[in-house]
Amino acid sequence: MTTALYVTTKDFCKRAWIGALLAVGTLVMAPLLFLVITRLQGLNLDYMEHDLTGYHFAYLGLSWIAFLGVSLHALSGSEKICRALPVSSRAIASWLMFSMVGLVVVLQLLTNGVYRMLFFDEHWLADYWPLLGPLLFIVTLILVGHWFYWSLHAPSFTRLFLGAALVLGMFFWFLSRYYPNGFHSEEVPWSRVTLGEFVLMQFVSIAAWYQGTRAFAQVRAGTAVPSPAWEQVEVWWKGLLSGAIPEKQPEPLSRRSALTKLHWRDSCRRAVILGGFLFGGIVLVITLGIGSQLNSDQTSVREIAEGYWAITMMASFVASILVAFLLGDGICNKGRTEMKCFLAIAPLPDQDLNTLLFRNMVKSSVLTLAMIFSALFLSLGITTLLWGPEVLNFMWEGLFGGSQYLLRFLLIGIGFWVLAANAVSVFWTGRTWFINTVVGVGFGGFILYVVTFNLLGAFFRGSWVAAAIVSMMLLAVYSLIVGGTFTAYLIAWRKAFISWKKAVMALLIWCSLGAIFSVTLLNEAARSGLEPRWSMFWIYSAISAFVLVPFATIPLALSWNRHR
Repeated sequence: MTTALYVTTKDFCKRAWIGALLAVGTLVMAPLLFLVITRLQGLNLDYMEHDLTGYHFAYLGLSWIAFLGVSLHALSGSEKICRALPVSSRAIASWLMFSMVGLVVVLQLLTNGVYRMLFFDEHWLADYWPLLGPLLFIVTLILVGHWFYWSLHAPSFTRLFLGAALVLGMFFWFLSRYYPNGFHSEEVPWSRVTLGEFVLMQFVSIAAWYQGTRAFAQVRAGTAVPSPAWEQVEVWWKGLLSGAIPEKQPEPLSRRSALTKLHWRDSCRRAVILGGFLFGGIVLVITLGIGSQLNSDQTSVREIAEGYWAITMMASFVASILVAFLLGDGICNKGRTEMKCFLAIAPLPDQDLNTLLFRNMVKSSVLTLAMIFSALFLSLGITTLLWGPEVLNFMWEGLFGGSQYLLRFLLIGIGFWVLAANAVSVFWTGRTWFINTVVGVGFGGFILYVVTFNLLGAFFRGSWVAAAIVSMMLLAVYSLIVGGTFTAYLIAWRKAFISWKKAVMALLIWCSLGAIFSVTLLNEAARSGLEPRWSMFWIYSAISAFVLVPFATIPLALSWNRHR
């Protein structure tokens, strides 16, 4: 038994030392570089010596995330190896727990020791940087986390509720140590651990260790099974996601209808449920939280109405990325090795397959947006019940007053479409190297442009050289976007994926939008007496190209994926 655990511990240390070195080095070098740079700049940092509580909490959060991540990485793969060892389950579970505890404790002590030598004086533990209390708490949290993890192999709603309540209660108790006089009073460093606090954490740690070893033994023996209620809900949820619940069809379906329904059940329904319900729930919860701050002041109501719009817009844009990812990966087998067989060998030409998949994508986007907006309106209804119709009138005027409300809905819809449709056109190629290249070029180009703009602003501020370089860079991006759009439509037309009428219609729409943007900018300049902001014309024109390009790139991506 000793030899087996020794070999496993040796493998654990080999996995952990590089990550541990990087984590400690980052936590030490980042504040050291900040201190050196500020001293070289001649900045006064004396105020930081009087209030280090915020930096202490920031360090705790970052160090816990980093050290737990290193430990989890080191333990990855050890779980299956440990289960096969000729060792008792209690010994294996104890090793898994205490190896993580030992690594985190050593890294915490090492990092705090370096901080003491570089930054702090001899009164650091007593005055502003407590160590013992947070260290005992993270040890307790690790043991509770192991217990919770192994218990969830036999999930039940009772275990889930009690585990979540225990973790939240632990964090609340931990924060209360820094506010002994209440959360509305001034924070006090937790520099002294009382006997009661020490005994409480040790009791919770021992209980978590014991329950964790029992849960691991059940998992290892194969006796960990979910509760009947959990199994019933899981079956219902899988049926809801996959559509596996049989439905009676009064008439036989055509090939197109059958394939449309199959694709919808295979990937689109999951995207709508996760994107719509998840982010709709987020919008509902956050807007209700914002609405709880309402009062009869009309100015406050208008500010909160703007907050409603901001939350809805952010949730819509993030949901578009999630929907695009789920739809994009939904047509390929695991690992993107090939298109799923029921799509690849479907007795339909590429044009018909493109049409039905495109319609399902549009339907998924519309339903997701509808759920998010429904959550917004539901929040308004609940706010009306809480605050009365007078506040609702102010809120409604702030949200939908004037002629801007249709424009706001339109902007959110356009943003959702641009992000989702263009991301889907990339994912539906089914080639990982192409997806990684597009993402890498996009982020790399963005970082390059940001760095270039900052350098030009620092060294050539107000110079014609900077203006010329910026203009050429933006013109290059604009030419790439518009040129790529024209190329995509030309190739799609030559391959007969779109007709020449649709291509000409897209060109006319793009030109018409450009004319509308030009007239709008000229009218705005005439009213303000300033020069027209032609830079906005190029931005709007590029966004218009992004709106239209998926109609050509999605058929090309599907054909490329289908005929590998």
